[in-house]
Amino acid sequence: MHDDSRRPVAQLTVRELDRYGNQLTRCLKALGTDAPIRADVQRELAAVRAEQQSRAASSEPAITPSVPAMSAR
Repeated sequence: MHDDSRRPVAQLTVRELDRYGNQLTRCLKALGTDAPIRADVQRELAAVRAEQQSRAASSEPAITPSVPAMSAR
């Protein structure tokens, strides 16, 4: 069942993403392996984790290779 009033994952705050991901994880643990909704919950959890990883990658400072300084002769 899809809830159209729910905000897209990309619009959630960091805290909301963490909470939502934890809720989905608990839901998966409670669901039987043959539950029809299990695939939907797994897809949603994958979207949450991808958003978290994307945000973490974009907040990391860019790594620039260090270039040794040329000495004056």
